[in-house]
Amino acid sequence: MSDSNAGGSQRLYLDHASTSWPKREGVVEAMAAFMVDCGASPSRGQYKSARQAGTIVQQTRQRLAEVLNAEDSSCVSFQSGCTVALNVAIQGLVRSGEHVIASSVEHNSVLRPIFAATDLYDIVDCDSDGRMQVDRIISRVCDSTRLIALTHASNVTGIVQPVRELSAAVLELNQQRPADRQIVVLCDAAQTFGYLPVDVGALGVQLLAAPAHKGCGGPSGIAFLYVHPTLHGTIRPLIQGGSGHDGLSETMPVEMPGCLEPGTMNIAAIAGWQAAIQDWGPGEKDAGQLFAGQLQQHAVRLHNGLASIDGIRVVGGVGALPIASIDFGPMLPPSDAAAILDHDFGIDVRAGFHCAARIHRALGTQSSGTVRISCGHTTTAADIDRVVQAVAEIAASLNV
Repeated sequence: MSDSNAGGSQRLYLDHASTSWPKREGVVEAMAAFMVDCGASPSRGQYKSARQAGTIVQQTRQRLAEVLNAEDSSCVSFQSGCTVALNVAIQGLVRSGEHVIASSVEHNSVLRPIFAATDLYDIVDCDSDGRMQVDRIISRVCDSTRLIALTHASNVTGIVQPVRELSAAVLELNQQRPADRQIVVLCDAAQTFGYLPVDVGALGVQLLAAPAHKGCGGPSGIAFLYVHPTLHGTIRPLIQGGSGHDGLSETMPVEMPGCLEPGTMNIAAIAGWQAAIQDWGPGEKDAGQLFAGQLQQHAVRLHNGLASIDGIRVVGGVGALPIASIDFGPMLPPSDAAAILDHDFGIDVRAGFHCAARIHRALGTQSSGTVRISCGHTTTAADIDRVVQAVAEIAASLNV
């Protein structure tokens, strides 16, 4: 392996599945403008700056509702991150004695809240490519099943999972179940929102969470939780506190979204998110639709390029998102491979289990995890070729 690149390569960021970088144009400026020119909290005063803060929240909530094709903007609550949003969804809905089903491709932000909420759960295995089968999930349904969680796309492989098909199967089951035993479908859209169209009506889900900082190219520290209107009177607040909606009451508001929004909001992050999505349209015409074709091309180019390299293994199948996980074998642990890509080639990738330990059992990488290469909106075909060439050089050096 040549060391001519050491310390001199221009940085190539390929860890977009963790967080996007650089952020979309206008995000930093919008956040700074709020902090410098406004800085107030919404719903806590009738002065001009407080009203301006409230307008930022209202407009961003409405825009997200339009993009999601939500029934109403009240279905969209702001949370301090996607992990928190998923905790609010799971622990706010699942009661003692209720059964939950989840896929083995889920992030720990889904699995750990499930384990904390109930002892009655089934984790359904994916196939060796990392794909879930709807019939396997449905086969685990029982009388006490309350919630089924299926991520929109794996953060390890980029494969989009059959959420729409699962929701259709659950709808049929719910038609045979009483009103107090309806099954709810939860979707973690952390990897897809901003990259692919995410329409809650088309997906048929009742709960869906996503952050600003990944596909949207927005800031960290803010996310949303979509809650279907049928659950507005059912879901319980995970955290109690001030809401700015009803200061006299000794309990949280019962109405959405206020019941799920305690404390002071991160308005600067919401302002940044508003800037990131200001050019989006509603529903299937959102920015995700515009980028989907390009992302699929990048996914194929990345997987085919890596698959052509002797001495490594690309784990899982090719997905709709340009995410690929690779294994160099016992001679080079993922952490060492990532360090070489950084030091010798100036390429940022992630090594490890990517907070999704269960999927590695199916992929055969449970001992040390993988090197994950994940592209974003700013990634070019030349960038993909560059990382493929770097991986090829590392693999060749192992066989010398």
